[in-house]
Amino acid sequence: MFVTDSLGSPRVHPEKITDEESWVYSVMDRIGSDCKFRIFIKPGLDTNQLKVDADSYLSAYKEIDVVILQVGIVDCYPRAIKKTELSVILRLPKLLSGLIHKFVRRNYRTLVEYRNIRYVAVQEFEENLVAFKQLFSNSKFLVVPIAPASSPWKEKNPKVGLSIDLYNSKLKKVFGSDFEEACYLNCDENEIYQSDNHHLNSNGHNTVSEYVLNRLRTIFTV
Repeated sequence: MFVTDSLGSPRVHPEKITDEESWVYSVMDRIGSDCKFRIFIKPGLDTNQLKVDADSYLSAYKEIDVVILQVGIVDCYPRAIKKTELSVILRLPKLLSGLIHKFVRRNYRTLVEYRNIRYVAVQEFEENLVAFKQLFSNSKFLVVPIAPASSPWKEKNPKVGLSIDLYNSKLKKVFGSDFEEACYLNCDENEIYQSDNHHLNSNGHNTVSEYVLNRLRTIFTV
């Protein structure tokens, strides 16, 4: 069973990733005749939402041998403004909201450095992961790390690298040897992202699909 945010999904913007290129569907296409797959892909997925979805949707999935989990970047990404602030800004008159957005863009790096905003606090992230693991207590996990930040990404957001490391450490703490920290070991982090420095490009998708495919072949001898 795949559980992932938009990083596992085909997309059109900023550059097109077809279904055949996306790492989830690439794995399925190559060993689909030997395994039965289930998919839960939700753009913008963080572990708070994962906890909600556990009650609403995920608890309906039965007899899952392996859960392939990719989550965490939405949780840990350092932000310039809070969710509540963004909600208010979006309801303001267009001229005023435009001025605020312009201010945020101009001062983004400074705001990120000093406001220390993340959508899911690190302790809450860990607790959410523990709850999710308990939901599939009879399943093996294959946990894809939060991908390392590229140089342009760290230049734009100076806290993102350390934040990714911190949240990956919590993934490793909760899932132990099922945390696949070698997934991105042999790749160049400057070569795996689209122009938004966040979503995976075709090379990034291929990196994950090849790694996951090899691990599944080891688990199931397919």
